[in-house]
Amino acid sequence: MTLNLPSRSWTLPAWLVGVLLLGGSACRKESVPPGPKPAAEAAAPVRPGRAMSDRLVVRLPGELPLLNPYVTAEEAGRQVLDLLHEPLVRYDREGRLAPALAEEWKWRQEMTCWFANPEAARAAAHELQDLPAERRSRWDLEAIATEAEALHLRFTQPGGMVTADVGRVLATSGPVRLSFLRILAPPSARWVLESFARDPEHAPNTKRLWFAEDGTCEMVCTRPALQAQQRLTQWLAPRYHPMPEIQLIDEASALVEPVLDFRLRAGVTWPDGSAITVEDVRATLTQMLARAWPVVGKEAFQHIQEVTSPEPGLVRVTYRRAHSPALPGWTLLPILPAAWLAQHVSDFPESEPPGAGAWQVARRDADQLILEKRSGQGMAVPIRQIVVLRAQAGAGQGGDVSWPAPRPLAVASSYVPLRLPARHQLMLVWHTEAAPLRDPRVRQALSLAVDREELLSRLPGMALRVQDGFFPPGCWFSPPASEPDVGRVPAARRSRALELLKSAGWLQDVEGRLRQLAQAMRLRLVIPAENADRQRLAEALAASWKALGVEVEVTEVPAGSYLMELQAGRFDIALVAAGFTPGWDVLPWWHSSQRSGLGPNVSQLSDPQLDLLLEALMTEFDPAQTPGRVAAVEARLRQLQPALPLFTDEDRLHVLTSRFPALSGLTFPRGCTLRDLLPALIDAPRPTRPLRMLAPD
Repeated sequence: MTLNLPSRSWTLPAWLVGVLLLGGSACRKESVPPGPKPAAEAAAPVRPGRAMSDRLVVRLPGELPLLNPYVTAEEAGRQVLDLLHEPLVRYDREGRLAPALAEEWKWRQEMTCWFANPEAARAAAHELQDLPAERRSRWDLEAIATEAEALHLRFTQPGGMVTADVGRVLATSGPVRLSFLRILAPPSARWVLESFARDPEHAPNTKRLWFAEDGTCEMVCTRPALQAQQRLTQWLAPRYHPMPEIQLIDEASALVEPVLDFRLRAGVTWPDGSAITVEDVRATLTQMLARAWPVVGKEAFQHIQEVTSPEPGLVRVTYRRAHSPALPGWTLLPILPAAWLAQHVSDFPESEPPGAGAWQVARRDADQLILEKRSGQGMAVPIRQIVVLRAQAGAGQGGDVSWPAPRPLAVASSYVPLRLPARHQLMLVWHTEAAPLRDPRVRQALSLAVDREELLSRLPGMALRVQDGFFPPGCWFSPPASEPDVGRVPAARRSRALELLKSAGWLQDVEGRLRQLAQAMRLRLVIPAENADRQRLAEALAASWKALGVEVEVTEVPAGSYLMELQAGRFDIALVAAGFTPGWDVLPWWHSSQRSGLGPNVSQLSDPQLDLLLEALMTEFDPAQTPGRVAAVEARLRQLQPALPLFTDEDRLHVLTSRFPALSGLTFPRGCTLRDLLPALIDAPRPTRPLRMLAPD
């Protein structure tokens, strides 16, 4: 059996709190105040206006960043760090997963059964090996192995009903029944539970032990459920108070775990020449999970059971449950050297770790950072240095790539602005259990009344653009944006909205107010306090709904208690900002198991069909099927209307077209990065594929 039950141990993602004020400093267009040019800058070794074919000059919107991939959060700093550090996999220019430190990867599935003794385990293995080859082939059974009382089976494809079929065959061999327990304990109880798992009396029966961030523990053991609970209670009683609640999750005859194999790329080294190993991956993961580093999609790594290396160059990551977005989660985890991490535990936040990227730091001073190409690493480009300037360095010169728009206009005309990848999303979330909003037609009508393009005009200076979907834009799995079904004509949208309200029982009275019998429609819109952009946006939204006859009360809530206000349901409509996860995991936002304070589903949406679609998406490991699963979830969300996506961030960099002769032949569906730009330096003809006619069979 596969343990796919949503866990009560889920805690609201830190990024939900961290970006509640999206639209403030994080997304405001940068402007560099003019000032006198320091005399020292006149003699700067790099002059951006001079043609330098072997150098690329990049101007940042502010100061030079700390070159630590787990501390720097500004977009410009992340772009520079992307040249210095490498994850195992990354998104390419077309928005698809591509090799980085790993040259290939593959999902598999491990199934483990335990028996009374080694002889029984070997007998069960022989029983499987004696089956017809065709049957084992249908199972995609790749390997059969025994280890003491355990029988290990490896399948080339995760998911499906194959393991249930294999389990029925093995049932006659008498595998030991497994008990899956959940211990609802705080983090302070971890050492007691770990000592239980290490104790000579209990260690042989304890097969898995896993801890959530909030301290909740899940344990797999070979004792019967009642006996397992009794033994654990006897161990905890004299050692920990108060006694945590122990729940039986399930019982099964096998443990089924998805496995993700990464094959490390040969020849890639750290700057000191040492090879990149599984120890580096394990150390990075351990440090990231133990510390409050701002890693988007960190929740996916919480499902990891262990990281091993069955053979040189192979990193095997075993997960405790099926969670297909775990793969794109690795795109935002730059790998650091294990030896360096061991030496910088205490001063890590102020340190600049070495990276495995194609570039390394050659020199740094107050005004500039010079990166040099590492020999034999990465793609060949016709430059040897990248010069990164802080905003004020060499004032008046644009550089080859510039975050702030170059001035004056005569200079700016030589540049083309390119959109960067979207990082955050701003949504209007409806409380689907609030009396006026229970009917999806009402939520759809209120959505139609909102003109997002017009709202943007109320937010001058904000680097935002309209976002029409629930998934990160431009990725290979994301549905294309769609326009509202009645177009962009305000009168048509208003007419359609009133039709929907009428069908839901809401009519306008003689004064134009919406009423259902004697009840007027009054809605409470909550926004974070002390945020001028949010206030202007709320006023514009209230005006849009007032045109339909809706009375809107705008309530400001302190940012520190905003999340509690949403979880408590003290709102009808809320402005919510969040960071995009690196993959397709939107289950926490909309699954019914994440309602009532158990997760981020503050809309309180509960829909069995959507739950099934979300669960199917989370357990879909076939890349060819993922876009279809995503589209089904998106379509159902559009029907249910638990939220209205409003905007995503619109950060741009400006590129000197004369320095990038191949730029016109490149596309950036996800958004452009510094790394994506480098191939445009080479003015090479586009490859053509020779065609030949094939004779029919």
